[in-house]
Amino acid sequence: MEDLKSQVVSGVKWNGVSVGFITGLSFITTVVLARILSPSDFGLMGMIMVVIGFAQAFSDMGLSNAIIQRKHVPENHLSSFFWINIVIGILLFVCILLIRPLAVVYFKQVSISKYLLFTAALFLILPSGQVFTTLLTKELRFRTLAKVDIAGTIVYSISTIGFALGKFGVVSLIFGQLIRSLFTVCLLFFLFRKIWLPKFHFNYREIQGYLSFGAFQMGERVVNYLYANIDYIIIGRFLGPAALGFYSLAYNIMTLPLNKINPIITRVAFPAFSRVQDDNALLRKGYCKVIKYITFLSFPMVVGTLILAPEFIRLVYGAQWDPAIPVLQALCLVGVFKSLGNPIGSILLAKGRADIGFYWNLFALIMVAIAEIVGVKWGIVGVAVAILILQPPFFLIIQPVVNRLINLKFREYFSAIKPGTLCTAIMLAVIAPLKVFLCEINVLALFFIIIVAGIATYSLSFYITDKGLLLEFKSAIIKKGPR
Repeated sequence: MEDLKSQVVSGVKWNGVSVGFITGLSFITTVVLARILSPSDFGLMGMIMVVIGFAQAFSDMGLSNAIIQRKHVPENHLSSFFWINIVIGILLFVCILLIRPLAVVYFKQVSISKYLLFTAALFLILPSGQVFTTLLTKELRFRTLAKVDIAGTIVYSISTIGFALGKFGVVSLIFGQLIRSLFTVCLLFFLFRKIWLPKFHFNYREIQGYLSFGAFQMGERVVNYLYANIDYIIIGRFLGPAALGFYSLAYNIMTLPLNKINPIITRVAFPAFSRVQDDNALLRKGYCKVIKYITFLSFPMVVGTLILAPEFIRLVYGAQWDPAIPVLQALCLVGVFKSLGNPIGSILLAKGRADIGFYWNLFALIMVAIAEIVGVKWGIVGVAVAILILQPPFFLIIQPVVNRLINLKFREYFSAIKPGTLCTAIMLAVIAPLKVFLCEINVLALFFIIIVAGIATYSLSFYITDKGLLLEFKSAIIKKGPR
């Protein structure tokens, strides 16, 4: 257990290093691209990625998480996994080519056909590296994963900005993705050249035992993807690429803590939970710790973004992106609930209950689709508000299911989220009236004053209410763990 704890601490630390660097560089890249490309370019890319992302949900038939969940996987099985990934990638490439006319009809954008032709090539590249990243995750080798992710992001940023400056428009974003994927796969093959490389071996019977878990996981992933992107699908169809461009910018800003900060913890949580999947006491302890850290990191960022949304959009992206402001503010409130839901998937998968995740996300998808079809009548703000209205009932439905799965009492759960929630509320009580009081000063000065006041208030209140967590967090960062 001490070895596992040390690996988890190291994994969280290296994930933090990776995410910190990638978040900063991705933010700079997006700011630069927002000044070069138009909202319609971002909207078109959003439409393209809806199609590609849906296909990616099928990319490995859910077998990657089945490998992580199993305590031991023979090398021959890994070779079989490698080749089935290649075959699935080719099939998905062909499928994308075939469905291009449907995408054109649905989104009413003729140009999307040629863009999908380029983007579909991702499925000829990405499957080759799938087993390698799965093995690194299973063995909690997040230091290596961090280096690979950082290198890939640097390559993406340089190539995408270069193409954008060369007036390639939306193709810049596509070529950047292709170059990053090819570079990452080549780097993984180089790193594994002396550890393990796939053999020319394939036996379907070797992977049959993984398929029941993988099928539900794949189904859950497909439904979850649709659930997460149904807003893009509806906005792209009814409001067009420019509206989707504004919405996607706001959505990407809101999900920054969810997609960048939270995975520092949740990416490590699934393989770690899988190792103790039969011990509910350890799972409860680990889950509450994850929730505590997530509220500590995410809540103040999301609420701070809510308060500073107008200043942030105008200072960083320019006044041409003003329509994204009210959407961002509504989605920030959505982010509070989504951050709490992030670790749920790790528990369900660790317990081998991918079926629960599948049925839950199918239900959520149906409800969200109905709400957004109604909300789209009021534009992109209506869509954002529709999503927000559903979050409290969603929380009240799924959280008790997860709690029962690991015998977690709500008293313990609320105890875990209490420090972050309380300190964020205190921070909000300080910075909201302070912003009103200072509304007449320079926008840049106001922006930085509120940030400094928010950080100072939050840090002080957390030090007073839960000094132990701050010390534990500091210890986890400083302590040197295994690779």
